[in-house]
Amino acid sequence: MRMRRAGVTMSEVTMNHTEQLRQAALEHVRQGDLDDAIALYDEALALVADEEARELITINKADAMIALERSGPEVQELARIIMRRRNLRHVYLAAYALQYKHRLENDFKRALFYGQLALRTADEAGEAAWRRIVLIDLGNVYEMDSQIDQAIECFEQALEISGESNANHDQDLSHGYALENLGYCMLLQQRIDEGIETITRALSILRDPIGAAEAHIDLCYGYLEQNDLVQALEHGTAGLDLAKDPRQIRNSHYLLGEVAYKLGDVDKADFHFEQLARFYPEFRSLKSLLFAIDLRGMVNLKL
Repeated sequence: MRMRRAGVTMSEVTMNHTEQLRQAALEHVRQGDLDDAIALYDEALALVADEEARELITINKADAMIALERSGPEVQELARIIMRRRNLRHVYLAAYALQYKHRLENDFKRALFYGQLALRTADEAGEAAWRRIVLIDLGNVYEMDSQIDQAIECFEQALEISGESNANHDQDLSHGYALENLGYCMLLQQRIDEGIETITRALSILRDPIGAAEAHIDLCYGYLEQNDLVQALEHGTAGLDLAKDPRQIRNSHYLLGEVAYKLGDVDKADFHFEQLARFYPEFRSLKSLLFAIDLRGMVNLKL
């Protein structure tokens, strides 16, 4: 027997409540409260009966778990979701999540495989917004894997896509990240003036601390390449002030140590190199090595 309440079936009430839980979880994800998000996804999964809705919640929960670098049945389910191909959006989201998982694990071969799969799915669905997002992430993987020409191609293609879907309001953010990473790749190709100009444009767009810190740190690197130590010091300091991510903190201390050394401030260089060395306790001679050798040509700031 089907019960109705005010003209709405109980199954519809449950579906609406499940979607409310999912949306609340997504909001927690945006705020960085991943454990709270996972708890809400679990509550939604306990209620949901519709298979497509269950699949989407499973992908969402897997995303949060991957961000926490955890595994679990939802993460393992992503490959099966791709194989079932019940819904192109779900195939895209699952492939995108697996690309991110393998990128975090520095398994660039698998990250590129799933990134290319997400890109093909975006093309199949005719969704330019999906394509833009995955192109930026593919560019990041190529960049981390030191395939700079391919990275630049991805970022430039992403920047050519101007539209976003109604459900995706992060055009400025994605545009800023694409510009920022494109500028860093230009620096690696010794297109220093062009790279600095591109990253500066990105900095005027990026409003989130992570993106702004990344831009300042890369500008520090660019100005250091130009031997403009005043500008390098200014941007390196700004990057360190904003940095929360360990990689960004390491990069800031490394570059500021180089700037201080070139300025003749040995005490300040010693301070920054000592802070950097704390991240690598197994390399006891790292600080001495940094004073002896300029490692900039061997360092990928995105790793």
